[in-house]
Amino acid sequence: MSAVDKRFKSLGFNVGIPSLVFVRSLSRDCMLVVEGERIKGFAEYRYTFYKTRYLPDGRMTSLKVYMENQSIKRVLHRVASFLLFLEKTKQV
Repeated sequence: MSAVDKRFKSLGFNVGIPSLVFVRSLSRDCMLVVEGERIKGFAEYRYTFYKTRYLPDGRMTSLKVYMENQSIKRVLHRVASFLLFLEKTKQV
């Protein structure tokens, strides 16, 4: 398991595809997702961090992107900050 996988696990995320997909459920219908992909012109993977909501039948109802095409270091910092905000406002 890579250091990135361990860091996301410590933040409460499930590792989907190692070093590429991380998911954390906030409620029955809401989850946080971090996805990595190779983008031309960058030597490393670039990551997108977003929140999505679903209807009970599984259809996605909303998607809010917080960061797009950023380094893992910046995304980890933003995710940790977002989770701290949720804890302080008692939303988790």
